Amino acid sequence: MFAWYRRSALTIVHLSDIPDNGSFGTSEWFRRGWTLQELLAPPTLLFYTQNWSLYKNLTSSNHKTDANVMQELENATGIDSKFLIHFSPGMDDARSRLQWASSRCTTRPEDIAYSLFGIFALHLPVLYGESAENALGRLLAEVISQSGDISVLDWVGAASPFHSCLPAHISSYQTLPLSSCQPHAEEPSLTINHQSASSTAPRKLYHSLAKSPLPQFFNRRLVLPSITHRVAAIELQGEGPLTPSYTYKIRASGLRPLEITLPDKLEDAATKQGALQLVRPWHSKLLSPSAELDATSGKQLLSILGRPFNALLLVRLPHNEYKRIASSTLIVAKPVDSGSVLQTKVKTLNIV
Repeated sequence: MFAWYRRSALTIVHLSDIPDNGSFGTSEWFRRGWTLQELLAPPTLLFYTQNWSLYKNLTSSNHKTDANVMQELENATGIDSKFLIHFSPGMDDARSRLQWASSRCTTRPEDIAYSLFGIFALHLPVLYGESAENALGRLLAEVISQSGDISVLDWVGAASPFHSCLPAHISSYQTLPLSSCQPHAEEPSLTINHQSASSTAPRKLYHSLAKSPLPQFFNRRLVLPSITHRVAAIELQGEGPLTPSYTYKIRASGLRPLEITLPDKLEDAATKQGALQLVRPWHSKLLSPSAELDATSGKQLLSILGRPFNALLLVRLPHNEYKRIASSTLIVAKPVDSGSVLQTKVKTLNIV
């Protein structure tokens, strides 16, 4: 369907719930799953209101060339106008494409995944009757396998029965609060001395990161290169007095102590020493293409790896496999210092 809209000479959108003096923001059209491709794909688009009048009586032959309409669309959808005007299907910046769809819904639950096949330029079978979690899981697994884009793993919400590192619902990709993603003002920044940046350690770390394999899905198993931090201790700090909630303090190697609050109590097996890892998913494309590091680029590498990051909490299973837990809360981890960054362990984990 995406290709059909892309080849159209003109696409007309009838906003049946918008009066002549109304605005985009209140229309149900912008909350439906299939209409996302109807918005992005056509090169020429005209909006008509309830009474079949051109939107705001604009006489333009293409609303995608009208700056005022584009600004309204950007405000209504959260999609940058450059994508609204010149959108290319594919897997570039996959996380943003998922976010665009995160507040939309479809009559058939599995259609929310199917409606994105064209946007990602994927050719997957449409299997009506499968669960919405399975449909979304197949889509996300294919995106990761073809692109290696680990931003797909950056979400908060219920985990999917398809895979523990994938969400059960597209809504888990809605924008995360900036206050949770940024370091607190009172937190000191990572201290990097010249000796650390110019030593051979950053060079060894760089090559270790650069040689890591690409993330891949095989038979519902995620092969994920990661910077790992072994959890040395996890302690229950308290329980919510009114609603079920459990706050844990976590100490992990190379990271500052952190706290997480969960709606469910962790199983006893997860709190045993050595059972948990806090990990930072890794892709070699996150590095600059430079083959060698000097003191300046070494300092930049340490600075990048020293920033707070959204961590996954994994529990170890038999047969050297892992499973993501505590996905319902955002876990922001902060490295201790440049020394801890230089001791970074890069491992390839098998996650189910």
